[in-house]
Amino acid sequence: MAKRRKLRIDRILTLMLISVSLIGIFVFGGKKIYSLLKEKMNDNEIVDPVPVTTDENVKLSLQNYQIYKDDSNELGFSFIVAQFNFTGENGISFDLGNLQTSEKIMLNNTAKYLNELEEKGYKISKLNIVNNVVSVENSYACNLFIPYKTDNDSLRVMNSIDTTWVEFDLNKNINDLSSLKFETEQSIEVGNSDITVSSCSISTMMLHNDEEYQIPSTLNIYTFRINVNKLEENLVIEDARFVRESNDEVIPCLSDEYESVKVKNCLNKKLELGENGALFFETEAAGSEPDYSGCLMLKFSNGNEWIKIPTTLE
Repeated sequence: MAKRRKLRIDRILTLMLISVSLIGIFVFGGKKIYSLLKEKMNDNEIVDPVPVTTDENVKLSLQNYQIYKDDSNELGFSFIVAQFNFTGENGISFDLGNLQTSEKIMLNNTAKYLNELEEKGYKISKLNIVNNVVSVENSYACNLFIPYKTDNDSLRVMNSIDTTWVEFDLNKNINDLSSLKFETEQSIEVGNSDITVSSCSISTMMLHNDEEYQIPSTLNIYTFRINVNKLEENLVIEDARFVRESNDEVIPCLSDEYESVKVKNCLNKKLELGENGALFFETEAAGSEPDYSGCLMLKFSNGNEWIKIPTTLE
């Protein structure tokens, strides 16, 4: 009996050890994965859509389109924003991988182009582009993003479902690409220091005390990058506010417990030469298009006055 009892205890201890080991693996693995995400992922990174099942009864027709040419060669590509209307018998489900340009670019593989636009300071949110065509309605109108590099006068987009194609005249409906650019960046002098406040953006991956912070869908996190070009000793940003132009709402800066996975919070920390930090503001999402217009206000440790920096979404 004693031997059986000992065997039973040994089995229980073995199971407990296995359970603890598995928990340790999951915890360590989760932290390792999150660490990799923190190193590799961009706050605002756009990813290509997951394929959806295409209903072969879905038809599409071109309604209108606008062309944005990269005349300065800043991007290395130009693009079309095309409004298509999709119709179906029982709702709409259409994989954008079925649409391919005459330059062999599939419209479900455009994330790298959109990310390049974001990195260069172009606010593509103004274009109302979709990357998934799914609707319970029998008719669905939406804007699709179509990048191109050709110098030809036209571009074709082929629908592999029914082998039809749409041709775009690249000399018509041309828009000013610079109209999409949001220019907030400007330099300010603070005593003997020179600091650049860069373009405002919305952060989507945040940390709070080094733990993942789930941002509610009703909120946006405005992010202003701070770059130090010239610095006097012991300079600190002690406080920051964003005053929204539309309603004079005063939004306080998030405390230094918050940061994004890509950039550190520089509030209440001694600035360093060449530093690339940020200030974060949590605000209610104002409709489909973010309301950046307003005034960024900064208070530094070397004075009592607030420095005002107007910002505008152009």
